[in-house]
Amino acid sequence: MVYDEETDETIDRERKAENRKKALFAFCFLIITTQYFFFTLPLAFLVNELIEVWGHSKVTSGSIVGVFSFSLAGAALLSNKFTKLSQPRQTLLLAVAVLSLSAPAFFIKYDSISFVVALFLTRAAQGFVIGLCEPQLMSVMTSLYPERLGLVTGSFELAASISSTVGPLLGGFVYQNHGFAVASTIPGILNLVTSIGGLLLLHKNVSYNPDSESEDGPTEKVDQSRATLNSLFILPVILMGMFSETLVSMIVNTIESFYPNFYSVEFGKQEGYVGAVLAIAGFMYCAATVTAGCLVDKEVPRRALIYSGMSMMICGCLAIDPPFIKTSEIWAAIMLSFIDFGSGMTQISILPCLIVQYQYRTHVSRETSSCQMSGLYRAAYFTGAFIGPIIGGSMLEFMNYQNAYIALACVLGANLSILILVETLFPYTIEIPSDRQGSYENLDSINSE
Repeated sequence: MVYDEETDETIDRERKAENRKKALFAFCFLIITTQYFFFTLPLAFLVNELIEVWGHSKVTSGSIVGVFSFSLAGAALLSNKFTKLSQPRQTLLLAVAVLSLSAPAFFIKYDSISFVVALFLTRAAQGFVIGLCEPQLMSVMTSLYPERLGLVTGSFELAASISSTVGPLLGGFVYQNHGFAVASTIPGILNLVTSIGGLLLLHKNVSYNPDSESEDGPTEKVDQSRATLNSLFILPVILMGMFSETLVSMIVNTIESFYPNFYSVEFGKQEGYVGAVLAIAGFMYCAATVTAGCLVDKEVPRRALIYSGMSMMICGCLAIDPPFIKTSEIWAAIMLSFIDFGSGMTQISILPCLIVQYQYRTHVSRETSSCQMSGLYRAAYFTGAFIGPIIGGSMLEFMNYQNAYIALACVLGANLSILILVETLFPYTIEIPSDRQGSYENLDSINSE
């Protein structure tokens, strides 16, 4: 009888621990989603506000959109060093403080120049703290389910893609009915609510430890890990994959940043309508991340996902505003969704490869590898998100939208051709010694053969 009571208590403790683990995973997911609202919610109105209300150029507008991404990319690169000084709970507290305080900044009256300066500094600060926070949240999620890499990376991207779906729709509606200041405050409120729940669950014993070991070998020294990281990116396929990630991000963010202005110029639609179109495109990105994450766990070859995703993006860019053919706003919306689905398929296939390669070469724990590689991956993505709107704004000063979309399709086509050539000439596989078999999952989907 005593044995039965002890067994019941053990089962009850395990059930409660599993429920806490699921709750923490869910709150990490929600925090990432609401943090991304600072990036996606202004997409429906920020460029139009700067161009049509304040009279700034497309280059200035692209720079304001891009500074958020630049700050986030820089912070993501610094996140590995920052984790030695701060646990995820402290990092999240810093992010909540900065994001909450910056949200109501636009209720102040500005002139044209001071408005741009305030917007520039505010978005730079927001991007920086989110860039510090994201890799640590990713490491927490990985530590909860280290054996489900496809689930974790898919959820990581799904959180961002849900924000891409809801953000522009919500942003366009609020902006159209209540103005810029209220629309800019919404992300801070949502992030504050979700972060409170995460802070209550995120105890100090659930954290990223940069000195942790994996079960299959000792931890490398810092300089040796850095050398291993350098050797990883000497691999042509890895280097080309990171470049492709940056390029895909650059093109998607160029298209989406100026899409409201494109819709206004070509079809005369207001921000609320454009927000709905961007929401549908974000939903397609959601579908792509879930699909790709499941396929990675089922060991579908990585190359097939990347090639098909980039091909879809090329077709979408060519067809969104084709020459000699008059298209409708519905057709343009479908092609934008096609582009977003393709970008999701491409991007979600790159991160698992980086995590497993780095873990194998350094013998660090899966959560450590996840934190470091997700920071690098996010730096690559937001470098593209920073460069894209600036280059896009410069292009659109000298050419119309139709020619700009064709140019982007040509760049993507050239990148895909080079990527196929590199993977053909320099294939790689991860060969695991027999005594360490089983420590690395999904190798068939990550190896390029």
